[in-house]
Amino acid sequence: MFDNKFLSAIITSAGSGRRMNSNINKPFLEIEGKKIIERTLDTIVGIEEFDEIILVIRLEDEDIIKDILKNYDRKIKYVYGSDTREKSTFEGLKALNKKTQLVLTHDGVRPFASRELFYKTLDELREYKAVVSATKTKDTVKIVDENMLVDFTPHRDFVYNIQTPQAFDKNILFSMYKKYVASEFMITDDSQLFEFFNRQEAVKVVEGEYSNIKITTNEDILFADAYIETQNRGQR
Repeated sequence: MFDNKFLSAIITSAGSGRRMNSNINKPFLEIEGKKIIERTLDTIVGIEEFDEIILVIRLEDEDIIKDILKNYDRKIKYVYGSDTREKSTFEGLKALNKKTQLVLTHDGVRPFASRELFYKTLDELREYKAVVSATKTKDTVKIVDENMLVDFTPHRDFVYNIQTPQAFDKNILFSMYKKYVASEFMITDDSQLFEFFNRQEAVKVVEGEYSNIKITTNEDILFADAYIETQNRGQR
């Protein structure tokens, strides 16, 4: 429970390893001897406020997930995802407990999000209905047109790279997802739904972590290995 409200977590892990030219689904690739999804789950199962944890997976990964979940004392439910991350999240939303009032969403391939970041995101739910973690861009960003010609340069102080975890009022998010799947809109994160369907509700941004990368390419694996090695050295 969080502020006496039933809190659920949805972890999406239905992606593939195509961009890595791998036959192994990204969440099951290993970093320093441990699968990515295990590193993600290790953090989430340690957060007692979650009343329910739902993992969204590919049907063909069911056997490996069953083996992984045997290692956790907490009950973790899994459901099958869809062809996009957003539609997979909707499958997770449809599987939520009827008592769910608040929901946190997280990418299964972001294994380095800290407990502190989860709590920082959840804390803002006391005032807002939608909260996202994000890091300020380190680069100058250019907006280009369809011909790859520069249109304009947004002020860097107001440009953030969006991450997960993200947290929401469950009923609001679910109602917007129902509209989304029946629409022709395309989104790349859950909070973007508010830009299409609920402009009246503010989306709060909390400072994320540069180490909270989404592992999608082979270069990300190299970073992850180096990050874990640095963490291990610091604990010796």
